Amino acid sequence: MALFFTLQLVLSLILAKVDSELVPTYFARKYKNGSYVDATMQSNRLEISLHSMSIERSSVAKLKVEPSLVKNAQYAVVSWEGVVNAQAIDFVALYCPETSANNDYYDYFEVGESPTYREGFGNRSVQLYNVRTNCEMRYFRNHILEKRQELVAKSNIIIFEGGPEMPLQIHLALTGDPTEMRVMWVSGTDETPIVKFGRNETVLHLSAKGKSKTYTIKEFCSIKGKFIHPGFIHDVLLKDLQPSTLYYYSCGVLGHMSKVRTFKTAPVTGPDVGFKFIVFGDHGILPAAHSTAKHLLREVKNGYEFIFHNGDISYARGMAYIWEQWHALIEPYSSIVPYMVGIGNHEQDHLDNSSKDPSGVTGDGWHPRWGNFGDDSNGECGVPMFHRFHMPDNGNFVWWYSFDYGMVHFIMISTEHDLSPESRQYKWLEKDLKKVNRLKTPWVILGGHRPMYSSEINPGNFIVTLAFQCLFENLLHKYNVDVAFWAHYHSYERTCAVYRKECRDDGTVHIVIGTAGKEADLLPYLPFPWLEYYRFFDPYGYGRVTLANRSALHFEYFVNSENKVVDEVWLYKKMTFK
Repeated sequence: MALFFTLQLVLSLILAKVDSELVPTYFARKYKNGSYVDATMQSNRLEISLHSMSIERSSVAKLKVEPSLVKNAQYAVVSWEGVVNAQAIDFVALYCPETSANNDYYDYFEVGESPTYREGFGNRSVQLYNVRTNCEMRYFRNHILEKRQELVAKSNIIIFEGGPEMPLQIHLALTGDPTEMRVMWVSGTDETPIVKFGRNETVLHLSAKGKSKTYTIKEFCSIKGKFIHPGFIHDVLLKDLQPSTLYYYSCGVLGHMSKVRTFKTAPVTGPDVGFKFIVFGDHGILPAAHSTAKHLLREVKNGYEFIFHNGDISYARGMAYIWEQWHALIEPYSSIVPYMVGIGNHEQDHLDNSSKDPSGVTGDGWHPRWGNFGDDSNGECGVPMFHRFHMPDNGNFVWWYSFDYGMVHFIMISTEHDLSPESRQYKWLEKDLKKVNRLKTPWVILGGHRPMYSSEINPGNFIVTLAFQCLFENLLHKYNVDVAFWAHYHSYERTCAVYRKECRDDGTVHIVIGTAGKEADLLPYLPFPWLEYYRFFDPYGYGRVTLANRSALHFEYFVNSENKVVDEVWLYKKMTFK
């Protein structure tokens, strides 16, 4: 057994894990072995060189998309017929808007996927996302040896339900004030955004107006990937609400309002009133992420009050259609409970020196010599996160902030920014912790992306955990942080209450839960004395936290495939704060 473990260790050191950065194509194309095509690899992109710019008059081929009027994220059937001398490598490509140049496509699929392609007809089901414009499909004959293509047929125009004014990607956010709620969404119009709301579903007698913004590819630190105009991002703050109260709301612009949804305001700070929330990291849009989303919708309908997502959000990495797909995936629950986010390496890290990073750093960001902080955002450098989310305004936008919720003080930090004692983030964190009133919020919960404690055998990331322990573990201990949630590793582990690698009553419980949907880590772990539970096989799931009262907290790790909790712990505290 010892020999086996040693071999595992050696193999892991040789094959040190690099964070998975694969980004699926729009249609999630796969190779024959079942692995996904990586859209960020330029070699996977087909350059279309047309033999003819227009369809030959003699062509009898037809290409059709049904239905032609589709809802956001709806499946439609693409069918073709009458194609003469069809080849398996012929392909059908998607264009939005329909006037796009032939090389400016979103994605394509080869007609050989249809068993009847040799007979000149076939079909495929595709999922289409509203990008606030019309679209069309085009069939190309692919003369691969001659390195040219021939346009065979164009489809009918694809129109999205609700038009460009349709409210999309609706999500809520807390501000730290229980009398407020922030509503955000995207549409194709910059008309004044409005939210109508009230406590009666049929009488939304209150209204609030907000602001709109957008961003362009010129704001990215480097230009990579497939940029899609994000539309106009609308931000409306609702004020003068009653705490712990159910409200109904509809958002949009006059004449184009969303269906009525609900939200519940936060409780007032302090009272011994229980609540529940969800925590996880590393989501994305792969099948496991869809499984997590299905379970999360059930959870929020069963009383979980908000979501705490600590980094690696959509994994777009410059492929903007991923943001469209990810927001559509989470909207069923992000539109009814607050969705609180933190930054991850795949949203933030960059290597250029353009000074475009909106987080306020200079140069190419934070790249300590002991770290493995690379170009994981593929040029995004936090720009989409900065514009798409509005977190509480007491820190540095989405990068670090805090808020009170009932009897808990929550803190989100950025592990992608300097955390050394002289850094502005460290100084902010210390100031924030110092202000906590433990009589009102006896529990302090911190979230970040890269963990401070992990037992996974991953040399590069393990060195980062040791550095974090040196940089700011003393600060967490000094101010009695109860629980720290992390991600980055696509696995799950939970420590005892630990400080300086020792289990002790005044330590912090560290929980790594980067299990929401990205490819699982398959690395073994070291049996450190502070490790209480670890899972790397089929880890997909999320954390459920119940604040029972001022002295008891219950954490559960729920695994999707087993549809049950596989690890749980009760944390208790003595009320000795003055």
